[in-house]
Amino acid sequence: MPFPIEPTGLPRHAGVFSLRGLGLAALLVMPLALGGCSMFGGDDEAVDVVEKDAPKPCPTVGVLDGADHMTLFNGRGKDLTDVVLRAEIRKSVLQCEYDSDNSEISVNVAFDGTVDLGPAATSREANIPGFIAIVRHGYMLSKQQLDIPVTFDGAARTVKFLKTIEDTKIPIGGEINGAAYEVIVGFQLTQDQLDYNKKVPATPLR
Repeated sequence: MPFPIEPTGLPRHAGVFSLRGLGLAALLVMPLALGGCSMFGGDDEAVDVVEKDAPKPCPTVGVLDGADHMTLFNGRGKDLTDVVLRAEIRKSVLQCEYDSDNSEISVNVAFDGTVDLGPAATSREANIPGFIAIVRHGYMLSKQQLDIPVTFDGAARTVKFLKTIEDTKIPIGGEINGAAYEVIVGFQLTQDQLDYNKKVPATPLR
């Protein structure tokens, strides 16, 4: 039985793509809002052709509010000197492909972000927990936890990451299509980390 996704909130950075010719990494450098425009002027017949040949809609994709940033402490306190790392998710994109034979949609998702090494860090490598969830009408249908490995090379205190999740299956049937679903990503937070995010406003990382 589906259950409400928590924390509640609308996804950020929503962007929908069905551009199979472009890689997900390339999509991340593109604007996430594509404005509608006509290449056919007032030619009604041409417009009808475009509507008939238009691809089916992909699910929307976004970052869950409250799970878009993480502060990891060393367990001794929550001062600046106790910070092991800070991380944020910047942007998310999605590609989809319909499989009519199996009544499902296959989606590829990518998101990028930044991680800062804190004063309390004892290693220059980290494995940050994240998740991808499939949501319909505000209820989470499935959730997959994932790892986001990062390495701080040399004397670097900041690192960028790019995470891709390929071939996630979404079952569909009848008149339902991808527009009925949301794909949501975020960091997998503990209750303590979630409470901290609610109390302390996020400071964007460079």
